[in-house]
Amino acid sequence: MSTTPVTAAPTISPEQLAELVRDDGKSPAAYFDTLEGQAELEGTQTVVRWHRVCHDATLDRPDTAKLIDKLFRLLIDFACTREELAEALAAVKKGGSASGQAFAALQEKARRLFVTSPTTGEVGELLLYYLAEHLLKYPQVLCKFPLKTNPNVHAHGADGVHASIDPMTGHLRLHWGEAKLYGDLAKAVDDCFASLSEMILEPPAAKKTKQRDIELLRDNVSLNEPKLEEAIRGYLNPDEVRSNKVKFCGIALVGFDFADYAALTKEVAQKDAKAIALRTAKWQEKLKSSVQKHELLGVTIDAFCIPCVSVKDLRAAFLKHLGAVHAD
Repeated sequence: MSTTPVTAAPTISPEQLAELVRDDGKSPAAYFDTLEGQAELEGTQTVVRWHRVCHDATLDRPDTAKLIDKLFRLLIDFACTREELAEALAAVKKGGSASGQAFAALQEKARRLFVTSPTTGEVGELLLYYLAEHLLKYPQVLCKFPLKTNPNVHAHGADGVHASIDPMTGHLRLHWGEAKLYGDLAKAVDDCFASLSEMILEPPAAKKTKQRDIELLRDNVSLNEPKLEEAIRGYLNPDEVRSNKVKFCGIALVGFDFADYAALTKEVAQKDAKAIALRTAKWQEKLKSSVQKHELLGVTIDAFCIPCVSVKDLRAAFLKHLGAVHAD
């Protein structure tokens, strides 16, 4: 009796994901100072990285304009599909009068997808994308911007999904992103981890769940690599054995107002690592408390925390560059 041979299900290698990373080879250190090296919160699987926006050497203040300009150069990568990018690149290679218009059209499309409300948090989503791709080297596998039907409505669920391979187990890790830019650190941290808990742990009263995002990822994964797309769909198919080898993780980005920013600036200039460490130790207690409160102790989380002069001004600068009429 003949039997039909079973075809091995395609898997994903770290090398395949590395090829998806769009980091342009440039270091985030040109835009973000590292206040302190990464630290794992004791008793958790949360790793925290403390940064601040790099300063203009002449004025010795955050060079927000430089950062915003960089983010705008990332709009296409962030908000458009890889298929759209490939088509635009093909048009450029083909040449002709339309070649220069292909990327301009994508840039305008991406720009129009952003909410222009003065309270929008989408600049935080873009910052999270930038640090996840350029520093962590986790490629984005789902962005909801191309799926938006109304640009003035925020996408629900995760602020993007990134992927990596667990170096210990070889399992596929899907990193649910959540960004919060608030004036108050404690509130930003608590809201950020509360959202991650809802999406990853799905407690009974959760308003957000990862199931909808899983469905979106399974139905809309667009990596311009058919075999890789097939592999990811397989990991998300509950009928396949590979679905037991998916680890759901988090990426948190927290931006907050820091009233003592001038003193922090002086400490950075003097390379006073001890003073900076005392500050971050206090901040880290807020993070650890929130991770514990929302039962995320066993969840792998990469957290970026960015003290600012004013997150409101950062948001306004982004909106002004976006062309929002009320950005002033």
